[in-house]
Amino acid sequence: MDLQHKLFQSGTSSQHRNNMLQSHRIVVERQWQETIDPQKLVLGKVLGRGSFGVVHRGTYEGQTVAVKVLDFGDSKITEATMAFLKEDFIKEVNVWQKLNHPNVTKMIGATMSMTKSCRQKIKKTKTESNFCIVCEHIKGGSLRSYILKNRHKKMPFKTFIRMALDIAKGLSYIHSQKVIHRDVKPENMLVDKQHSTIKLIDFGESIFEPSELFFTTGERGTRGYMAPEVVSRKPYGRKCDVYSFGICLWEIYCCDIAYTYNLDNLTPDIYQEMRPSIPINCPRSLAHLMERCWHIDPMKRPEMKEVVVALEEIEMLEECEDLPAVRGCFPLFGLERYKSRRNVDRCTVRNQ
Repeated sequence: MDLQHKLFQSGTSSQHRNNMLQSHRIVVERQWQETIDPQKLVLGKVLGRGSFGVVHRGTYEGQTVAVKVLDFGDSKITEATMAFLKEDFIKEVNVWQKLNHPNVTKMIGATMSMTKSCRQKIKKTKTESNFCIVCEHIKGGSLRSYILKNRHKKMPFKTFIRMALDIAKGLSYIHSQKVIHRDVKPENMLVDKQHSTIKLIDFGESIFEPSELFFTTGERGTRGYMAPEVVSRKPYGRKCDVYSFGICLWEIYCCDIAYTYNLDNLTPDIYQEMRPSIPINCPRSLAHLMERCWHIDPMKRPEMKEVVVALEEIEMLEECEDLPAVRGCFPLFGLERYKSRRNVDRCTVRNQ
């Protein structure tokens, strides 16, 4: 269990708590090792900006890479805040560097001591730091961008299933490594056009899963994808990622955004009842899987390895001659909608 969560649950005095946190940070920093040579890193143009970082295209030892440079915002941050940011950075690196899977973006290394030579192609901004993570460069952009670009087109059903399986396999793998992502959303998934795969990225909110459920001191992740138990600050574990996956599954199938309005001011009791409306043309087996993934009770959600099996079974339905080969990004209408539901149900019964 994370030390800060332990202290939050206990009645530890403020002074003792601060002392323990300081000791914990010292231990974390002693575990830090530079895993790249900053002299060999060169930053190029900005590819994107997030809440806590700026992503550049760069080169490292002749290889094109993506470089996430932490953005600390105010350059006048306090020493205490810097200590927290440094600890969070080390935690992200410690989690990410242990992961190795085709559906997880590969981390190459990290440094907390970028040099002037790193920035010979750009000017350092006031908000960027010397903390950076270097990972493989994926040319296809985010899954969110892909969805928005293709929302007026038809997506082959096999493309949808391939994407869903890639994400499910990536999450199943990180869960097998006792890691909880805690910010599963299309923005944190990259489309690798070269290998036709989806890869998870951004482990800034990720933690190693404790042996027991734990309380969090605040919300983690992004509302709309965040599990109700996280919003309510109740005990949670890896099933929070399963909930997030369920929302992503809906968005990929519908080529749309589940919630287009601000959810920040919703109370936990209202938030926990919210779910996207599943299109009537959605295959029954797929609709059932979405509903299981975003069930309000985490114990009733499937494990990600079970989701992989369920998606593979749904993929087999494509071989049924009555199942439409192409699924549109928008709901079908009239008789076509009725035929779609009827054909899927016939296929389901045939395979039971």
